[in-house]
Amino acid sequence: MNSEFVLEQLALGKRIDGRDPLQQRMIQCHFGPQSTGAVELSLGETRVFATTSASITTPNPIRPSEGFLKFHLDLQVLRDTGYMHNPIKLGMEIEKYIEKVIKGSKALDTESLCILSGKNVWSIDVNVALINNDGNLLDAMYLCCIFSLQHFRRPQVSVSLQGVKVEIEKRLVPLSIHHIPLSLTYAILELNEQTILLQDPCLEEEAIQNGRITYSVNIYNDICHVHKPGGSPFNISILQQLTTVTLMKSKPYTEEIRNLLINNKGFPTEKTITLFKFELPKQTSDAIQVEQLEQLYNQ
Repeated sequence: MNSEFVLEQLALGKRIDGRDPLQQRMIQCHFGPQSTGAVELSLGETRVFATTSASITTPNPIRPSEGFLKFHLDLQVLRDTGYMHNPIKLGMEIEKYIEKVIKGSKALDTESLCILSGKNVWSIDVNVALINNDGNLLDAMYLCCIFSLQHFRRPQVSVSLQGVKVEIEKRLVPLSIHHIPLSLTYAILELNEQTILLQDPCLEEEAIQNGRITYSVNIYNDICHVHKPGGSPFNISILQQLTTVTLMKSKPYTEEIRNLLINNKGFPTEKTITLFKFELPKQTSDAIQVEQLEQLYNQ
């Protein structure tokens, strides 16, 4: 799609897919066996698939009471389709972001993966593969990771003088997830001397963005991480207002995700959720300006 057309629509206060500027696309999730943590997630037309596995290994001598949590990303689709940016660099950025959010916020504490201090720990591996790219890979791959970790069930183990034994016949148990950090990305565009913010940009919007910023927040209004990989700078007041908006989204967003995971029983199953949407009042200006955010959300 022509970039000029996307800009023309934004100048009229419209997005090419009909969404409001601060509206996320629908998320659909298809769950597979819990023993593999299989989840296929669609964020609009962006599709990602993730699985989780667990194995018993020896811990790092420096951290004898901590297990391992590793993420592996497959972005081969980008190479095959001639993606305009460097897929390797993007993959490293996304992997680093996922690790910072999940490990840094202790959403999954690696100490909970210890079986026998200094001898045996769990090593959890999450493999995420891109199926189709329609923008905002960071949010899509992150959400698929956290969904897979929540959905995954590992074997039970018993510890005796003979060592650690995997109890194959006993029911599988979930990982210890303490909270669910969310990931919300906004594209930053400069249009007619105005700063425009678009949540969950599609591929065509990413092609014309001047920068982007991603928030990771949870239901307790904790800001777990803020990620802005270069790009256009913007005023600190805009950042403060956008932070307020993002925190307002965190509670309903998290509740939708929790309900989805609680209601997902048995496998394979299929569930669909629509994320909470803020209905913005109609604007008389050509485009929604960032300066109006505070007024809109404090009504």
